[in-house]
Amino acid sequence: MKKNIYLLIVVALGTLASCVTPFDPGYDETPVIYVEAFPGASADYIALKIVPAYSRSNSAAVIPFYPEIIFEVNGNSVPTECVDSHEGLYMVHHSSQPGDFMTISVRSEGFKSAYAETEIPSVNLSKRIDYRKVRSGVDSYDNVLYITLSDIDDRYAYGLQLYNETIYRYPSEPEINVYRYAGNLYPLALDMLELAPVSLEAVDIELFGDYLWAWEGGQLKNAENTIAIQPQTYGYADLDSYSSFFVQEGRTMRYDEYGNELGIVDYVSRNKMIFYIMSQEFYNYKVAAQYRTDYDGFLSIVAPANYCYSNIDNGYGVFAGICIVESEWITKEFIENNR
Repeated sequence: MKKNIYLLIVVALGTLASCVTPFDPGYDETPVIYVEAFPGASADYIALKIVPAYSRSNSAAVIPFYPEIIFEVNGNSVPTECVDSHEGLYMVHHSSQPGDFMTISVRSEGFKSAYAETEIPSVNLSKRIDYRKVRSGVDSYDNVLYITLSDIDDRYAYGLQLYNETIYRYPSEPEINVYRYAGNLYPLALDMLELAPVSLEAVDIELFGDYLWAWEGGQLKNAENTIAIQPQTYGYADLDSYSSFFVQEGRTMRYDEYGNELGIVDYVSRNKMIFYIMSQEFYNYKVAAQYRTDYDGFLSIVAPANYCYSNIDNGYGVFAGICIVESEWITKEFIENNR
């Protein structure tokens, strides 16, 4: 079971494809070590991917790869566990804490020794939250969430994601549907500018299979700058829709995969916010990867395919910390207490 969880997370991290710092695997004949890890992304362990990266100009026989991994947290060595040597998957059993300083060294005979270090960002995030219904038609409105962040440390970058959980209470056992999404930066059109402050410019990046909005810390240092997000929910007149942004309970018809009615079932739907405090290395890597995805056709003309971001000394890849902070389930009382 542990292996399956680990594999799912590694797949969600995505593949290396980015566009910031040039790296050419063909720069000499010496193979290097590829390392990818995001300490802090999981509460109980750190997932590692460590594989050999051979130069494309290397015509010699492939060197066997038997990595020796030294992982330290705040100067103390922490053992690593091999999950799948063929795929290069490893695990460190450590519950990452804000402020943890981590280093990783990897060596194998015939390869350059790789080294990297990172810090789990410290949590010191103050936020004010407001919520409004902004009428967008004769009998319709938009739900808009206003978030003002302060106590920003410009060494880090910041991300925001909305998390929806809907529980259908079947007689046998409940079914839980989870949806993570970025929402829309508000306003959506120029003719709606007067309805809300303009959100800060952001980059949408893919993280663990879903998207979020990300900002560099320097953008957020002015406490008067407010992020305005439109959750992907809609309502009509004065009646909240089925997918209300606030905690809502009710009854609805459920269907199977073929469209057949399964009957009326009780449900509860609720939302919360997830804040990501990212090391600069994490932000650079993920933004670069997203640019590569969005502009692959164009970049293939102006830059080599291996043009990318890496913070691994004498190696390739990324070792970058992240801190994840979740809000309470959003209710009208929660909004009132955090204005």
